[in-house]
Amino acid sequence: MLKIRRISKYFGKGTVNEVAAIRNLSLEVRPGEFVCVIGSNGAGKTTLLNCVSGTIIPDEGEVLLDGRDVTRWPEHERAALIGRVFQDPLSGTCASMSIEENLALANRRGKRRTLARGLKSAERALFAQILGKLDLGLEVRLGDPAGLLSGGQRQALTLVMATLQRPTLLLLDEHTAALDPKTAGLIMDLTLELVERDKLTTFMITHNMQQALNYGDRLVMIHNGEIILDLGRTEKERLTVGDLLDHFNESKNGLGGVLNDRLVLG
Repeated sequence: MLKIRRISKYFGKGTVNEVAAIRNLSLEVRPGEFVCVIGSNGAGKTTLLNCVSGTIIPDEGEVLLDGRDVTRWPEHERAALIGRVFQDPLSGTCASMSIEENLALANRRGKRRTLARGLKSAERALFAQILGKLDLGLEVRLGDPAGLLSGGQRQALTLVMATLQRPTLLLLDEHTAALDPKTAGLIMDLTLELVERDKLTTFMITHNMQQALNYGDRLVMIHNGEIILDLGRTEKERLTVGDLLDHFNESKNGLGGVLNDRLVLG
């Protein structure tokens, strides 16, 4: 499904400020697998995700998605294959457009454009049906601007939009980090429901160790642009946060000072 082969990404390459954000990293995500990627600030998590999404192009290596080499594809060309939910709830929707208009754009992603305008009644009924399952009251507010929604409601809407066309790969970029704990829990429950319903291949970035232990089939730890730990479901289900910290401290000759509070709390 997703194959990352020996990619590297440098910022300020050739200057005194050169930083290797990703170092010769390889990773394979199987179809339907839910992978949680964890690491401290500056570990390379978001750079890795951006190399997959096409936001940035790696300096070395390859990114293959569904058997296709997409390494040099720009972000918009990957849009038909990838659904993404950002950390900022405001980033995934257009505030001035209505809920149904935002959903309509997501529903037509990757499809051939026509001269037809407006929403069809069948689309509107579909959106109402989907939103009704969220139990957030959004199904009766289809005409409301997305900007009137709370952060949690907008993130729920973004999640629905990202999965509406059943993407080949779902990218979750710390998508609960800006939410309060209760709302974050609701969004994670919705995430799990959508991922399991459609058997979506999912790549989730998080700072939260407990969240990484509780969700997904696999846990990958990145430090200094390299993978230092890769645990399957059976292995990680036996661990506590304390156990995970011990594993991390043993990796790379000890990382205790690198792991910050954001990895433990939340």
